[in-house]
Amino acid sequence: MSERTRAGSAYILEKAYRAQAEYSVLFVYSRRDHVRALLQDMLVDNDPEETGLHFDGESADLWLVEHGHRVGHIDLHPLIRRTDDREVVIDWAGFEAAVPAALSGPVLRRGEELALHDPAAEFPSDASDLPCIYPDQAVRYGMQVWVDGELSDQPYEVYRDPDPAPPAG
Repeated sequence: MSERTRAGSAYILEKAYRAQAEYSVLFVYSRRDHVRALLQDMLVDNDPEETGLHFDGESADLWLVEHGHRVGHIDLHPLIRRTDDREVVIDWAGFEAAVPAALSGPVLRRGEELALHDPAAEFPSDASDLPCIYPDQAVRYGMQVWVDGELSDQPYEVYRDPDPAPPAG
């Protein structure tokens, strides 16, 4: 395992869309508040039709990974609802109760790829694209989209990074 790839710990927010187009958007971060900031940005602060969940046909899974092993899964849909006037409301108390405040083990850091020990066994293929991505590719800290077998940094064009790199200089 290289210095840039390690069996660390991370929260993986995976939005997979299985309708007209098939893709997964993956957000791999080391702190719960990063995930919370992403949800706030994509669902509350911005038009969810543009940046958030497609309420029909899209998953919203939060995978908990410690030491390169999946240790938990939270379906975020029950915590997210749309009001009659199409506002999005997130049950933050439910989020705090369901999502551990911290993960054990060394957390993944900027620039690192996440080594998963056995994604085919630990992630259900009907709920996650991670078994398709590994072992040929690896998700890394930050945002990626997986389309047609390729990972790219496209989500940075749409979503605000909850853990931006410090300015150069």
